[in-house]
Amino acid sequence: MAVTANPFAALDVPWRMTSIAPLRLATFAFLTWTAVGLFQGVPDLFNSGFNWYMLLGKLIDAWSWILMMPALLLMDRWLVSLEQSVLRLSIVLLLFSIPVSFVHTILAGLLIYPFEEIWWNPLRDAEFAKYFFLGSWMTYCAIVGIGQALKFYSRFMNSQLELERVEKRLLEANLNALRLQLEPHFLFNALNAISSEVVADPKLAREMIENLGTLLRCSLDCKDSAEITLAEELALLTNYLAIQKVRFGDRIDVKINVEPEVMSTMVPSMLLQPLVENAIRHGIEARMSGGMIVVSAQKAGGQLEIHVQDNGVGLPPDWRMEAVEGVGLRVTRERISALYPSPQGDRFAVSAREGGGTNVTIYVPLYEVGTGARERAA
Repeated sequence: MAVTANPFAALDVPWRMTSIAPLRLATFAFLTWTAVGLFQGVPDLFNSGFNWYMLLGKLIDAWSWILMMPALLLMDRWLVSLEQSVLRLSIVLLLFSIPVSFVHTILAGLLIYPFEEIWWNPLRDAEFAKYFFLGSWMTYCAIVGIGQALKFYSRFMNSQLELERVEKRLLEANLNALRLQLEPHFLFNALNAISSEVVADPKLAREMIENLGTLLRCSLDCKDSAEITLAEELALLTNYLAIQKVRFGDRIDVKINVEPEVMSTMVPSMLLQPLVENAIRHGIEARMSGGMIVVSAQKAGGQLEIHVQDNGVGLPPDWRMEAVEGVGLRVTRERISALYPSPQGDRFAVSAREGGGTNVTIYVPLYEVGTGARERAA
């Protein structure tokens, strides 16, 4: 599941806000508390026959909280530094509510005092002071409740972001581990093929070594990328086929049919080579002539559909993908599943080819350079 950036990250440590765009913060606080004052004062304005002093009193009451915000933010900083449990934090905040409400009652009363027309000044009416204090207490509880809710939400979002980062690192580690399984497997097979020609045909062996060096250089250029373009992947495959062509000559014919418009599509690096190698070793290596491998790629329903087909011996009647022990097919399937998880089903399928042989089908999302699997997960 993709998680976007935390919009409340600054609220997780609210005292930092005092040093971040103070003018913007002051403007936001003024507008917010003005809205609160209007919300409370407009009904009283209508009920009092448009006595504007009723509205002014409510606005002054709301604005007085702005003067108290620095102290409340410092108090919040101190409470966070104590790292108390939620229960203890709630108790401490509740205890603080009494002196904070008292101070606000006095402060608002002093600010309202010059306006004698505002009859409900808590400093002029001791009876009303109790109700004013209760209103201050309820406002304080609302401030604390909203603030704590935003902080808990911020921490939850941060934990989700960190979890996503960990999952990405695990995915990359898993993909690297799978690729490391492929590369020694490929090198072993290539060197084994070369060694068989060293004595029988030294010139042929040297040519195969040169082609292997070219392939390894191309592979190193892509070693830091889980995905490369289809064009780059086909270049790797071409270098690999050059090695096999030296070895098998006319016994194997490889055809590549790829639509030009999909050449920039991102695919897993080292995707095609193990599939073609598997087709050669298990499908048509035993043939004396007439071996054919066809690699094709085209758009299909918003996806890139890739086929690797051969006219070899085909699949045994009891063949099952789950029972495959070879590295090539198994690791390639695992890499596809890790890079492109799909609720619709497996993106990797192996089936018998009509007329004999085997067909490997892969479905990859159509994404071009700069929008690979890791970026899409973000």
